[in-house]
Amino acid sequence: MSTRVTAGIKAKGSRGSRNVFFGVAPQKGLCVTAAGTVVHGKLEGGKRVVKGMRSFEEIPHTGRNGWLNLLKFWRENRFQQLHKHMERTFNTLGPIYREKLGTLSSVNIMLPSDVSELFKSEGLHPRRMTLQPWATHREIRNHSKGIFLKNGEEWRADRLQLNKEVMMSAAVKRFLPLLDEVAKDFCRMLQTRMEKEGRGEEGKCVLTIDPSPDLFRFALEASCHVLYGERIGLFSSSPSLESQKFIWAVERMLTTTPPLLYLPPRLLLRMGAPLWTQHATAWDHIFSHAEARIQRGYQRLSTSLGRASPAGTAGGHYTGVLGQLMEKGQLSLDLIKANITELMAGGVDTTAVPLQFALFELGRNPEVQESVRQQVRASWAQAGGDPQKALQGAPLLKGTIKEVLRSC
Repeated sequence: MSTRVTAGIKAKGSRGSRNVFFGVAPQKGLCVTAAGTVVHGKLEGGKRVVKGMRSFEEIPHTGRNGWLNLLKFWRENRFQQLHKHMERTFNTLGPIYREKLGTLSSVNIMLPSDVSELFKSEGLHPRRMTLQPWATHREIRNHSKGIFLKNGEEWRADRLQLNKEVMMSAAVKRFLPLLDEVAKDFCRMLQTRMEKEGRGEEGKCVLTIDPSPDLFRFALEASCHVLYGERIGLFSSSPSLESQKFIWAVERMLTTTPPLLYLPPRLLLRMGAPLWTQHATAWDHIFSHAEARIQRGYQRLSTSLGRASPAGTAGGHYTGVLGQLMEKGQLSLDLIKANITELMAGGVDTTAVPLQFALFELGRNPEVQESVRQQVRASWAQAGGDPQKALQGAPLLKGTIKEVLRSC
């Protein structure tokens, strides 16, 4: 039996939980100590022997009928406030509980120490919960799957190649200027809005906004700039129709994913359910958008090779993660397309939501906000316009980001 585990980490004073999905290998037993630590049991004589520990079946649960649980979720609109549901259930059942919703079974874990135990037990080939709606779309459209939808050795092979262009310090140094460019445009957009809509005296204007849509567009613009090496124009005064359609597609895909996690996608496909149709149509547009940008990237790469441009550049400009992967040729074009598309789609809300949490925390801790601002300004002045040097001189900013990621 394969058990999916959700780690809902709730920090003191936080407003929500972070969901991280783990898959426990079928041959391993899942047991719980009194403190909630997840460990492996052993089999002796065909029976599980775990001294001082509770068996998997003893983990408290919210009800064994997954469809009734799912109906209750929809009736009470819990999907919109899942973090509050998890907080209430943790308070009622303890730091580990089981939940079955529709076709999805999960074990929810609250304590960071327990999550640490899970990470330690994963090894080199961790198994993650498959995002079945995404996987089904790839299968019915004959698309390759990226790292978000892979496990084991296949996942590790792709991950090692992508790490070189996304995670390692040399790669970050290459694309930091692209992020800096988008961040400056984002700040200019907010400044313009402040000047037009702000109220109050000069120098002390106040503007109340919902930052979610703007942060979403910032994350999408920044992700595409880093991945494709070109802008999509979301901060333009008049974004193109194609850009607006792309925003709609990403938003629709993210909105329809959560409910589809608990339902059988192929059954919805056969039924022609509107929810599945919207999800698949959104993904089709995202892949079409990616295909067009990959073709342009290939043309730029061909031109740069013909002109003997430096590695990873076209006309002296960084060609993005896409250009780097295509130039090295260690992944097939289908795998590059799959991974680039999933990185773009998966990097939007995971960037925008932590940024919103950061703004919230800094807003309710003005003394920390002022300290961070002063340090960033001083570091930027000393760095002479170099984003990497500026970041190195702003440990408070790094600390803020790490604390937000820990607690959101």
